[in-house]
Amino acid sequence: MRLLNEAAEVRTVSATDLVALEKEIQDVDGLILRTAGKIDGSVLDWAKRLKVVGRHGVGFDHIDIPAATQHGVQVVYTPGANTESVCEHVFAMMIGLSKHFPKMMRELIAGNYHARTSMRGREIAGKTLGIVGFGRIGRKLAEIAHLGFGMKVIYHDVVPAPEDVELRAAARRVEFDELLRTADYISMHVPLDATTRRMMNRQALAQVQTGCILINTSRGPVVDEEAVADALDAGLLWGYGGDVFDVEPPPLDHPLICRPDVMLTPHSAAQTEEGLKNMATGVARDVLAVLSGHTPEFPVNDPLEVERVRKELGLEPLYRSML
Repeated sequence: MRLLNEAAEVRTVSATDLVALEKEIQDVDGLILRTAGKIDGSVLDWAKRLKVVGRHGVGFDHIDIPAATQHGVQVVYTPGANTESVCEHVFAMMIGLSKHFPKMMRELIAGNYHARTSMRGREIAGKTLGIVGFGRIGRKLAEIAHLGFGMKVIYHDVVPAPEDVELRAAARRVEFDELLRTADYISMHVPLDATTRRMMNRQALAQVQTGCILINTSRGPVVDEEAVADALDAGLLWGYGGDVFDVEPPPLDHPLICRPDVMLTPHSAAQTEEGLKNMATGVARDVLAVLSGHTPEFPVNDPLEVERVRKELGLEPLYRSML
């Protein structure tokens, strides 16, 4: 807020529904989104002065990027700002489920101290970690898994990682089916789009090796939650760790809530002091960079294309040295 207040008049919208947005962003030059609010073509039609939308976070599936480009609006985000926070969250869930933390805590509260001898956990050292989506978080996770825990790392991504990245984590790219069959742990790190929605469905879960632990800290709809509950009941999965849900907040009768073989958190993997500060300062700097005529560090849509569209629409240029 200090960075923003020093450079601009800052307003906080009263609500994030379409009626409030229509009324309150008509004369703004920049807009920063945190967790709520959907920005589509109709919203962009109202905001005639809008030049830049900043996403306080990594995911931008609730921003219509093609529509933003068509309106000559630059979109920026904060990749890498919460990488450490999310990776630590994943390992907390991997370790907690491997050691039966939810079950052990429940038994201890119930006075059953002798549960310690009736349930055996397992080590993650030396096991195989399958990472679905090998971006910043996936790559950092792989490095920690290999160097810190001696895990074998396989990954699935539509684009192969650079050779030096693979070497650092001893990571091997495989097809999705092979990853499902051979991983002891699977961690989801893909953006939400038409190709990843329900990617971890009944068909996929039927292929995992018995005793696999599945973790999802990406987007809720990437995983079929009903199918996960059934896979747990059938003993296909050892446990499930989820920080995101298909519907947020999840209903109280959600099929995964209160299960002793599940660890759930309320979309809080990035909610650390360090992660939040990195996201807040990063998005503020990039929004202010665009408003002052400089290219942002982390653009979502291509600044050259945004500038070309603005020229076609007869809008003032955003950048000082393009086209």
